[in-house]
Amino acid sequence: MTRILIVEDDPALRGSIRSTLEHSGYEVRTAGDGAAGARELQAETYDVVLLDIGLPFIDGWRILGSLEGRRVPPVIVISARGDERDKVRALDLGADDYLAKPFGADELLARIRAVLRRTQTAPGPNVVIKAGGVTIDLAGGVVLRDGSELRLSPTEYGLLAALARHSGQVIDHRTLLREVWGPSYGDERNYLRTFAQRLRMKLEQDPKNPKIIVTVGSRGYRFGPPA
Repeated sequence: MTRILIVEDDPALRGSIRSTLEHSGYEVRTAGDGAAGARELQAETYDVVLLDIGLPFIDGWRILGSLEGRRVPPVIVISARGDERDKVRALDLGADDYLAKPFGADELLARIRAVLRRTQTAPGPNVVIKAGGVTIDLAGGVVLRDGSELRLSPTEYGLLAALARHSGQVIDHRTLLREVWGPSYGDERNYLRTFAQRLRMKLEQDPKNPKIIVTVGSRGYRFGPPA
């Protein structure tokens, strides 16, 4: 059974989300403050984390920052802060998605399904793609840089695989968003910018002069040199 952790200090909202998720067949644990949420993440394994930002004791920013470099579940930030800068900051710190309050049950469930699809992606074709010292084994879901395996989040790998499958071709923003995040996405270019930059930091010899994850004007992104 899929396990979800809710870290939210509003008891009414926390209870409402828990009820919605349990009725949808998920196993749910909750934490009412940031310190309790951090302890849960250290002690237990979860498939998805729903994380508020404005938490007592330890806020959501600190929790996100503490996850860097660890093998952690996808994080969907749920926050009353709908400002674009907060969304970008959350994504920069490692969140996979951002849902501004208030939100409906259907939207929340759709976001959870989308992030779970990225963690449970079926093996790709038996194809190995190489560019600039990076090797991607689509069948095995393995990415190597100069022979060493890289640790990518499910969303990072999903974006990389989507680009690599069309190596040398420009993929437009809307197509990438829908392929990686799901059919309800299409205008969240800040997601692409953030995750493209995260990939460049891990893949490129010179992230400021990328050769592997290339921005092609206002058209979209390309993997490697032009076909």
